[in-house]
Amino acid sequence: MTALLIRIHLRTVILILSGMINLHSVLASDEFTPSSQVSSVRISVASYERIPINTLLARPDHYQMRDIRITGTVLAMQTETITNRMICGLAHERTTLTVEDDSGQIEILDQGACGKNVGALKAPMLKTGQQINILVQIMIPTSSGSSSSSVEATIRYIGLARE
Repeated sequence: MTALLIRIHLRTVILILSGMINLHSVLASDEFTPSSQVSSVRISVASYERIPINTLLARPDHYQMRDIRITGTVLAMQTETITNRMICGLAHERTTLTVEDDSGQIEILDQGACGKNVGALKAPMLKTGQQINILVQIMIPTSSGSSSSSVEATIRYIGLARE
């Protein structure tokens, strides 16, 4: 009787595992190219709601610590070398992008080798005038000396916008 129960349990486990493997292969074969996938979890940038820049700037507290998608045009970019190894342990490039959509403009940071950009496309590779889909993490820095609310948008993923 015990051997029969063990066989039944093993068959159940095997069925569950094979179902999970089939589900994983179905999820992995979506219509998005690997270049539009964010991290190894394979979440499409397009699955994030696109937030207009003026909406973000009007209510930054609503987006605090969230990843959001911005679609816009690169207006300007500035790259500088950060030699302070206290930031992340190595010298790196930091790029500031100015991105514009129909509603406004925002500056977005790419921390280079110390950042969280998991995509193959890095900010220094972009050109002024390019249309981009960008996934950013929103932070509202707290500073005791300033009463104004500023928004820090850090790049998590960059993709070229499909036209």
